[in-house]
Amino acid sequence: MKTHSVLISFVFLLSINSSILGNGLLTAIPDLSSQAIDSLVAHYDGTTGVETDGDAVVSWTPVDSSGQLLDGMIVQSAQKGNGGSELISYDGAGKLSFDDTSVGADGRYLTGKLNNAETSEFTVFWLGHYKADAPFPTSGSYAYNIGLSNTSHQRDDGKGGFVVEQYNGTTYSGDDITKYDDQTTVWSTVLTADSHSFYANGKNLNLGGMPTNNIKANADIVIGAYSSSGYDFVGEIQQLIIFNSALNAVDRKLIEAYLYGGEIPRDDNKEEIKPEISIKRGSDATDLKVSKNSHLLSSFDLENWFIIPEASSLVSITTDQDKAFYQAASEFVEIPSGIILRTKIASDTWREAEYHLDTGEFFFIGEQSHGFDHYTSHGNDLWWCYMNTTNKGSGLIEFLMEKSINSMFDKSKSVANGWPGYESDIYSFLRLKPLSSQKTFSNQQAPETIGNNDTTEAYTNDYKEIDNSEIHFALYKNSSNGNIYMGIGGPSVKKVVDPLPPGDGSSNRDNGIRGDIAFKALITLSNAHKLELINKFLPRKPMHGDASEAYEYVHPDGL
Repeated sequence: MKTHSVLISFVFLLSINSSILGNGLLTAIPDLSSQAIDSLVAHYDGTTGVETDGDAVVSWTPVDSSGQLLDGMIVQSAQKGNGGSELISYDGAGKLSFDDTSVGADGRYLTGKLNNAETSEFTVFWLGHYKADAPFPTSGSYAYNIGLSNTSHQRDDGKGGFVVEQYNGTTYSGDDITKYDDQTTVWSTVLTADSHSFYANGKNLNLGGMPTNNIKANADIVIGAYSSSGYDFVGEIQQLIIFNSALNAVDRKLIEAYLYGGEIPRDDNKEEIKPEISIKRGSDATDLKVSKNSHLLSSFDLENWFIIPEASSLVSITTDQDKAFYQAASEFVEIPSGIILRTKIASDTWREAEYHLDTGEFFFIGEQSHGFDHYTSHGNDLWWCYMNTTNKGSGLIEFLMEKSINSMFDKSKSVANGWPGYESDIYSFLRLKPLSSQKTFSNQQAPETIGNNDTTEAYTNDYKEIDNSEIHFALYKNSSNGNIYMGIGGPSVKKVVDPLPPGDGSSNRDNGIRGDIAFKALITLSNAHKLELINKFLPRKPMHGDASEAYEYVHPDGL
């Protein structure tokens, strides 16, 4: 954590460019952790190991952490079609420039093999840029490809511009990176077994999806293309650094600063306020106040830290309280205890989602007797309703649904229980269990006139409570429109209701099922995703738990 603490109580036609041996990361970044140094696979440094024929690059040999050349991992220029050697050139001062032709079958790239152990954790940095003016911009442009296709860094068209992408058998897209074109940029990738974080100058590029990562041993590496098949890189590369581990945020930022040549300025142009604690002592209490955009943490042993949520105002420590240590933090690099996050979404009325990081408990609380409609098109059988069409909240629910370790399991169980038409990657699911207070109802008869709601009024004898213990409840999200829905699996309803509730008598059986929005789920996140989560959303005081209930709501006509 970035914290401020207080205790209360380096002449031939054919030449090789080389720096003085010994100028490796070990010297360049003395604060880099031993774990990072020990896991370094290769450092392709543009100031050393570059072999040229004239200006054309012949090969590039990386160095180890001490600056010694690693001949076994040399990458050599390879031709695609009639691509000339001049397509990869060197300026003699550290920059390798990659160009392409307007003939798709022609190109040039560097290729070799790494000396690495098989791993599910990996980190790659490169310094350089994608060029805006390229022959085939919308076909994709790969800075590197390792594996091949275990991990990669690509610029491709999307979101009205050009986005960052990784391809490891599946394509994962992130933010628009057009603004970085032609600008020397520090690019970072950190992979764990089930997560991928991509950065540009330290800014998270929000790569979507839930990957399964594995880098094979002695992986092939291509620099400047996808492979011999093309997707050629057009731009510059000065450095490429590869680690056989997932570096933590501290090490990542040290290397980013080294590549950038100093501290990377904040992207939002706002003045960074250091976390501070102000102290005012009184006879009966000591008042603590933290600086803007900071968190307050406490500990009794300086090892285990606990968040004090919503401490933007004064926190009073009375004299009879146990003595403790306190610190202010603007960014977490370790996970403190007591983190609770919450957001509110709405369609017609509001619902709250609250996540308890320590336990993984997720509570979803809304109104009583919400109405569900039957959907049976395209082979589906489910009861559904909107959850967030008027207020989409902070993005907490979407993050949890996407990053949950059990997301694929929840999806497969839901697809098998009424959602067979929802296998597309745009859909994600979170299965829910009813709290003890949750009640589910089915209506008893259809109205005399189809479409009328006189037999589907909430809180009336039109409805009979049904056993909810085996009902399949789920939140599901459509990433193409951002909508979140609440759903009930049709097959599970049929097990407890016979015949099906008629609702308003229409084919959709509107409001045939009603249910209180009072649910719980257990969501497991990787440590990397936990850190990302708590640095993205503001911790809150707890409001919901196993005893929470749906609130009473006056339903408008037809709802």
